[in-house]
Amino acid sequence: MKSILLVDDEAAVCVELQRTLQELGYHVDVAHTFESALRSIREARFDAILAEFNLTSECGTQPRTGGGIRLIRDLRKSGTTIPILVYTAMEGETYETASLDAGADGFILKQIPISEFFSRLGERIMVHGAT
Repeated sequence: MKSILLVDDEAAVCVELQRTLQELGYHVDVAHTFESALRSIREARFDAILAEFNLTSECGTQPRTGGGIRLIRDLRKSGTTIPILVYTAMEGETYETASLDAGADGFILKQIPISEFFSRLGERIMVHGAT
């Protein structure tokens, strides 16, 4: 069973996407903050990470804006090779470019059809599994 870490501070989004992914045979862990995502990654193995562009930190001094990008940069700096896809409502070339420049393997808008979402997710997991 493929395992995914879903990193998003919006609980309603997490509940719905986790349920859908589980129905399709994925094991899904959820992290709602930058720090809880790092803890999850240290404690378990994942086939992919879905990270929101904007992400809350447990310490109030860190801005929410771009928290997911900071997570991606930190993971890549530490040598993490797991596919990371930014899953966000933030539209525009600026957000996509920032995500890819930070080390994300893909950029998925929350508004896309679910079939396209699963196609992109599956493609990233398959590419990573083949290397």
